[in-house]
Amino acid sequence: MSNVDFFDYEGQKGAAGSSYGASTAKNAYARFLAQQRGARRKFDIQQGYEQQAPRVVSSFTRRGLAGPGVRSGVYERGLTEFAKRNLDELTSAQQDMSDALQGLDLSDAELLAGYQQRLLDIEGEKNRKIAEQAALLRGFQPFLGG
Repeated sequence: MSNVDFFDYEGQKGAAGSSYGASTAKNAYARFLAQQRGARRKFDIQQGYEQQAPRVVSSFTRRGLAGPGVRSGVYERGLTEFAKRNLDELTSAQQDMSDALQGLDLSDAELLAGYQQRLLDIEGEKNRKIAEQAALLRGFQPFLGG
């Protein structure tokens, strides 16, 4: 007859907790990096457009499509397209960052579900062993006068 070693199960729970903790820490760092990359990309886009804006305006001015007393539909359309490209790139950068963060959220949820399932499996194995030991002990009951 063997005894049920509860320390082994507690060790397995501890190992599962350590693994879960390490994985969530890795995801937290990945989340931090994704946010940094996204913010840097958006900053670079905005800075690029701010640097390009004077050149865009001057290109219309050189062609006589902009300046004092000149209202050109080509100029207004050009600036609108320029602003739209800026907005589209910023929106794309924001969406990319959101997608990356949602992926990490999903990963966190999967890690938690896996950890909880591992704990249930460990507890189930422990309960199965206890039930086996109880059945074995019940088998000796007739010999114990009871």
